[in-house]
Amino acid sequence: MELCGGVWMMRVVVLGEFRADRLVPLFEQRGADVAVLAFVGLEAFLGPGVECGMLPTELSECALLRLLDAYGADVAVPNLGCPGQEQFLPVYARAAPRVRAAGRRMPVHSEGFATLASDKVVLHRVAQERGWPVPRGVVCVTAREVREAGRGLGLPVLVKEARSEFHAGRHYVRDGDHLGRVSGEVTCPVLVQQAVEGDEYAIEFLSGSPHTVAWPVASLGRLDSACAPGTRVRVAPAALPTRAQAELTATVADMVKTFRPWGPWQMDFAVTDDGRLQLIEVNGRLGGVSNMSWASTGLDPHAAHAEAAFGRRPPSPQAGRVALELPVRNDMVLPPAPSGTELMCFPGNPANRGPCIGGFQRAVLGVPTDRAGVVREWLPTLPPGVLLNSPDEAAAQLSRGVLALRQGTPLVGW
Repeated sequence: MELCGGVWMMRVVVLGEFRADRLVPLFEQRGADVAVLAFVGLEAFLGPGVECGMLPTELSECALLRLLDAYGADVAVPNLGCPGQEQFLPVYARAAPRVRAAGRRMPVHSEGFATLASDKVVLHRVAQERGWPVPRGVVCVTAREVREAGRGLGLPVLVKEARSEFHAGRHYVRDGDHLGRVSGEVTCPVLVQQAVEGDEYAIEFLSGSPHTVAWPVASLGRLDSACAPGTRVRVAPAALPTRAQAELTATVADMVKTFRPWGPWQMDFAVTDDGRLQLIEVNGRLGGVSNMSWASTGLDPHAAHAEAAFGRRPPSPQAGRVALELPVRNDMVLPPAPSGTELMCFPGNPANRGPCIGGFQRAVLGVPTDRAGVVREWLPTLPPGVLLNSPDEAAAQLSRGVLALRQGTPLVGW
């Protein structure tokens, strides 16, 4: 800490560029002096009041400790989400005890959870050992094993590299020829997994000591061969079948108790057409549904993350309205939203280009239940070509969100 104008100022060092434009003001509002270390230069984007530095493409425990010393960190906040940073989780976990022994705060996941969240093979093996529901799968260490596993499970299958980054290293394999090509391209070990049919969901958490809170479950739409939920109309909250709800609650409870996450994390899962839960992925960070989590509950997960970095326990988020996420083509602008609703736009920026990759960006419409009818009438009036998807798909997801809000969202905390 530094003495500034007679007041002790805390030095917060943010490790990673993911939505730094959202995190930095939250820390500054709390009187912190902020530095951001990232893979890209952020000086022009974040303004002259924020010190910016570069993260190395490969990070060791010793290199991390030297960086924190050089930037005078009182609090170190891992801010994962950009390519290359996912695999830093175990490094942060191993370095954290030495950081804390030096009197600094560093809210990071335990090494066990960090490994679970950064290695798809480890997650699959642990899930089998602990009885978490996952699709049938085979761990492979050679191209030949990949081909044999794909034929044995029955095509189509998903082939996932163990330590790949998000949006990479995952292949939906349709036929034998495709299986042969993929088996020669992937980096082993890989997980060959049954391609599940059903609906895809996501949920975000923030864990501390000893409490974990959950934002409402978000529906990502129907699973497809593109493995691209960000291109679909998505909604929060979303209700689950009774059996899947019970399986989710039990799985999260066991994961929290056994592996002690500490910080933000996310789970992607599917619900099959017969109502069964299938765990797809665990990520040790906030992700693509944070905007819906914020719009639905009024509690921004990034703001809760910032509070937790100072040791403050966040409240349990409760859904108060439907958050409908609409993929909008980049060269289009949505007309004004109906009165009584709130349109939240999240354009891409130099540090977080995700919303504008693929020719579209995602806008979130906050809809109170008593305005759902007006929004259903508004959707078909949008000019052709504005939405990436159809107004009918958006209306169906809106109805799903309204139903969930009226039923209540049972996940609160552990």
